[in-house]
Amino acid sequence: MKRIAPVLVATAIILGFVHTTVRAWDGPRRVLGINTGQSVLEVIGQVNNFPATADAPLGSSQQFGYVSDLDGVETVFADSSPAAQNESSALLTFFTDVKTTRVTANGPLTIVIREGTTIFYRNSAPASFSSPDSFRSGEPVMASNIRQQVVVDSVEKTFTVVNVNTITGTKSFELGDRVVRIGSRGDMFRTALMGVLKVRDGSAPPPTGYFAGSGVGVSKHRD
Repeated sequence: MKRIAPVLVATAIILGFVHTTVRAWDGPRRVLGINTGQSVLEVIGQVNNFPATADAPLGSSQQFGYVSDLDGVETVFADSSPAAQNESSALLTFFTDVKTTRVTANGPLTIVIREGTTIFYRNSAPASFSSPDSFRSGEPVMASNIRQQVVVDSVEKTFTVVNVNTITGTKSFELGDRVVRIGSRGDMFRTALMGVLKVRDGSAPPPTGYFAGSGVGVSKHRD
């Protein structure tokens, strides 16, 4: 799999935010603010980890999935049936690309620190976990820098994650019968995830694991 440097991807997308506008729209518009302590979103996804390379001496990781709930929006799925509300009908997807910066062993626990970028997309075609790149095939609507702490339990084959994202670029997009924008540049949100490693069921990756969780707003970044 050919991988592109996260910083280059984020820079290109942020420049796209500057020059791209939503077409003429007569319906309602709304900025979905991100305030401290506010529930922001819920996500469902999978992760693929990669071994060390010259560019990432401690390894790297790609995490991808979809938004299953977004505060202030009635629905984030193209299908109104709950049974069909999954990655294939999700209107908002995300793709995280991070490099490992530190690994610490603590008994049965391994603590992994990673940094990189997360991009959210307004999806226009069905995404599939069998094709990770399908989660970044839509129109980018929010870019962010991410710092991630992963705690892996080597006995239970489970993991927990805390992500802190700082928005670096965001733009308006059509969602249902309105135009929305998620947050503003400098807004921050913290996502707590719970996951299970694929090896727990006795089979080999991919994916490395499965996860789900939710995010809340935190204090805004100050330059």
